[in-house]
Amino acid sequence: MTTPLVSILMVARNAAAYIDAAIQSAREQSISDLEIIVVDDGSVDATANIARDHARRDARVRVIPGPVRGLSAVRNASLAEARGQFAAILDSDDILHPRHLEWLIAPHPVGPVEIRAANMVEFEAAAEGFDARAFARGSAWEQARMITTKEFVERGMIGNRDVSLGYLKPLLDLGFLRQNGIRYDERLRIGEDFDLILRAMLAGARYLYMPQASYYYRKHSSSTSHRLSRADLEGLLHATCDYRGGDQGDVLTLLQNRRDNLAGALMHVEAIDAIKKGRLLHAVRHMATDRTARRLTIASLQEAWLKRLSKTRSVGARPASASLQQNEALPDRLCRISQSLTSATSR
Repeated sequence: MTTPLVSILMVARNAAAYIDAAIQSAREQSISDLEIIVVDDGSVDATANIARDHARRDARVRVIPGPVRGLSAVRNASLAEARGQFAAILDSDDILHPRHLEWLIAPHPVGPVEIRAANMVEFEAAAEGFDARAFARGSAWEQARMITTKEFVERGMIGNRDVSLGYLKPLLDLGFLRQNGIRYDERLRIGEDFDLILRAMLAGARYLYMPQASYYYRKHSSSTSHRLSRADLEGLLHATCDYRGGDQGDVLTLLQNRRDNLAGALMHVEAIDAIKKGRLLHAVRHMATDRTARRLTIASLQEAWLKRLSKTRSVGARPASASLQQNEALPDRLCRISQSLTSATSR
């Protein structure tokens, strides 16, 4: 049994509409020394059959059943199966640029790092074809650079309107994760990627951001999304109690800020629930005691109002975006705009 350089890890559940393109983009990577592990987590559509068809045509593709216990458990199943030096995350409805892995594993002046992540292209169906934009836009994202634990945590605060690095799909050093006993926290329903990366960074992992927009994130009506709930936030709060390695004063302060942010978000959820039930005084009491709760609740009310307003207006042009025509193959369309989107992030 050979050891591949990279294990591409994909979890899938009822992804028949998109998984063929996802697996094909993994198979067409410019680096051939890889394996593609597809964990089918109880699909009732053609997902497993499509994945097995790829496995019949390409020995690098392996399809295994999932535990059907939530996303974190499925990701752990894929991590346990991985034989590579690195693990690359690819969601079953997304697509990779053909040189995505080549760019990520290329030597860099900073030396070896345990976490690498490329910028993303967000794309979704539009009236004229597809709209696409770079995920991270602005001068801060135009060059490769190291991400500190402080920046990672601060950008991941709930309510942050800037780039949240927890959404990027990383390339992970599997040896480092295993040596430090780092797996996905199966108590978490949301924020599991952020949590794993943060625990790795607290254990000493270095994080390199790469500006190439080479991961294509598909937005569609059935994309996984979660509205914050009490259970979600309590799970994230409990997870912070298990963090190790934060024994320095500045890191301890940073982690406390994370806990305060989550606690404020929990108060916000309770305030919104009270508003929906007509208990306005109860909602005010929740917001009055916490600045984060006030800010999130006011923002949620404004967003709800704007959504109602937008139903009567046409959607305007998006910044740093490109229109894609329907008469091109989707991977070709996305590859064509990667460079232009990356250079457009400052606009």
